[in-house]
Amino acid sequence: MSGKLIDNMSQLQFENLKLKKTVKSLLWRIEDNQRIDRHFQGFEFKLLNSNRLTDLLQLLLLEARGYFDLADVGLILVDRDFSIRELLRSLGLGSYQNRLQLRNSDDFAFSLYSGKYRVVLGEQDALATSRLFPNLKSLGSAALLPLMRNQTLIGSLHFASPLPNRFTPDKASDFMNHLASIAAVCLDNCLAHEHLQRHSRMDMLTQVSNRLNFEEEYAKELERSERSDDPLSCMFVDVDHFKKINDTHGHQAGDRCLKEVAAAIRQELRKTDILARYGGEEFVVILHRCEHSEALVIAERVRAAVASLAINVDGQRKVQPTVSVGLASWQPRGKRSPDLAQLGQRLLSCADAAMYTAKRDGRNRVEFKPFVPAPAGAAASLV
Repeated sequence: MSGKLIDNMSQLQFENLKLKKTVKSLLWRIEDNQRIDRHFQGFEFKLLNSNRLTDLLQLLLLEARGYFDLADVGLILVDRDFSIRELLRSLGLGSYQNRLQLRNSDDFAFSLYSGKYRVVLGEQDALATSRLFPNLKSLGSAALLPLMRNQTLIGSLHFASPLPNRFTPDKASDFMNHLASIAAVCLDNCLAHEHLQRHSRMDMLTQVSNRLNFEEEYAKELERSERSDDPLSCMFVDVDHFKKINDTHGHQAGDRCLKEVAAAIRQELRKTDILARYGGEEFVVILHRCEHSEALVIAERVRAAVASLAINVDGQRKVQPTVSVGLASWQPRGKRSPDLAQLGQRLLSCADAAMYTAKRDGRNRVEFKPFVPAPAGAAASLV
């Protein structure tokens, strides 16, 4: 066999080995991409199954750190009309340890994305790091994901890694882009759903619960109190001479009066208490884990807070409303009620009767009426 033939065979073997290595490397990249794709799809599937805003934020701001092995996660929401701030407050949601921020415009995004809303990978300077990740002392690299809906920025999601080479500009961002799209859709849907739910549960004039929502929450409070043997107090608050306010100053003044009174009542309540507009100029309050002596203190605070109001109705005249407050309290005694719904209605009726007593005896006062549940099988009666 000639030397030339041997050289050709050796060259062929070398090319063959090189080709095998290339194929092996390509197969490894394909498998790695498939693994990454499955990992991202798993997280996206969780996002798509988050129907509540609380679940979605929990997933994005807390669970994502472990899922993607991150140092931290941050989210900025664009709250142009401040409705998200109010929504979060009503849901009792905080800042998730400073990981959630609200901005009333998208001005912040111009420096992050240079006017082009595309995923950004790489290092961040100290100022950007402190703003995007307030909990981090140092940052290796970051991924910035713009959240777009209908060509409008609704937020910005940020992933932080301690590794400088984790997120670099030379790396493909296809997975990140897809994740940003899914997160934006889920976030927009959850916010819309929560806003709709909140509006359906709220009296739009006074911005407190409406009667339908009150009845649902009241049933839960009755069950909770009976289960834990905790006292429950009910308070009716009625604006005195409200018809006269409407007739003298007009309905706009009456509406303003109701809004101010509702705000004054809410200011004197605890976060766990339920305040609702029951109808017309009447409000109802449920005080959880509150026996009658403590409830009397709260009721008197409510009365005094409203009496201190001076509501400007036309730039010159002021309305100084007062309220009559009726109060009743229930203390479970370990034995379960055969008809908890009826017991709840009796408690409301007792507080309502106390409120009418306050009106009859001069208004701008608090009246307490003792409540005794009806014996099993006995006809309902108020004591």
